[in-house]
Amino acid sequence: MRRALIAITTCAGLLLPVPARADLKEGSYAPDIEAKEWLNTQDGQPISLAELRGMVVVMYFWVSWHKGGEAFMPLINMVENHPNLGRRRGVFILGVTEADRKRVEEMIEEERIFFPIGLESPSGKEYKLDMYPSVVVVDPTGKIAYSGWPGREGGQPFVDRILSVIGENPPTRTHPREAAEALRHLDAARTAIRKGDYKAAYAEARSAYDSALLGDDLKTRCQDMLDLLEALGRDKLADAVQLADQQKFAEAVAALRDVARLFRGLTVGKAAQKRLKGLEDRYPEVKKVLAALQREAEARGLLVAVRDALKERSFGEAYDTLQKLLKDFSDTPVASDAQTILRRMEKNPTIMSVVRDHQAEAACNNWLGQARSYARAGNFERARELLRKVIDTYPETRFADEAWRELGQLK
Repeated sequence: MRRALIAITTCAGLLLPVPARADLKEGSYAPDIEAKEWLNTQDGQPISLAELRGMVVVMYFWVSWHKGGEAFMPLINMVENHPNLGRRRGVFILGVTEADRKRVEEMIEEERIFFPIGLESPSGKEYKLDMYPSVVVVDPTGKIAYSGWPGREGGQPFVDRILSVIGENPPTRTHPREAAEALRHLDAARTAIRKGDYKAAYAEARSAYDSALLGDDLKTRCQDMLDLLEALGRDKLADAVQLADQQKFAEAVAALRDVARLFRGLTVGKAAQKRLKGLEDRYPEVKKVLAALQREAEARGLLVAVRDALKERSFGEAYDTLQKLLKDFSDTPVASDAQTILRRMEKNPTIMSVVRDHQAEAACNNWLGQARSYARAGNFERARELLRKVIDTYPETRFADEAWRELGQLK
């Protein structure tokens, strides 16, 4: 972090601050920001510090008549987007300037600034700042925790103060942008639950939980969603246990595997996996069921490889894999699908021509290579034998055509 901050300050050319008045005392409540116009807020609505209580607020004050304001903007933007400093930790960045929209819009577009900015603001005077640009850090209770020039020591003192405030008085309110993201994930989780896709629901609920901060009601709502998924998983686990008690092992194993897969990451998913291991250790029938399922999974993996090869028009590889699947996994349900694909391939003359070439390639290249060597050495009789072997063994391939051409060229 320190290295990055120093680099930005160096790029800014070590711009000197512009003196103004003495800072407001640290520990005093931060006065609200007055501004004629606001950028990056909903419908241009003003921002009130009272509405931001529960978050660490970092205000960046700059003036249009001093280039330091633009020079240090990348540093402020980095703070907002940093995972340990910015909005993900409950830090709300707020820009404040006496400049108007015309002088600010181009700069914020170039720097990709998304935090709110108060324009034509006189608040720098109310904060009694003694330099521009300047940063003011406000703790979650609304009190000023730091005020100073952002470029001092590469910006490290004010960054350290943000980290200190987070450690001493952790934010309990999720940044609005992160909260919106959490709500989006919660909606997606509900949709996934309605579809019975509990695996996707857990992923969405977990993302929502990670976006919300401890102490925020939103965090509780995210935990409620995770608890709901646990409850749904427990119901399914109970059904699976009942099947095992009835010694319906095939059904019980399938149900337990579903719970372990769909609720992976939750306590109930781990419980299902543990229950399945216990059944495997106790009942030979369960071992057989699991072995059969493992074979089926391997066969399905081969079938996926076949479909991928067909998409890439690698017909020879697809054909070979199908042959292997039918030979080694004929006792699995996947064999029926493999047989269907194989029949379709065999009905297509173009595909089978490619397959025959593929199957003949290794042997024919070897024989053709030997025939050419014999021909160069003047042993035409041996060369003819090898070329005839290619033609007789693989008559409907491009190698046979090639052998006929070379046969005609021999003396």
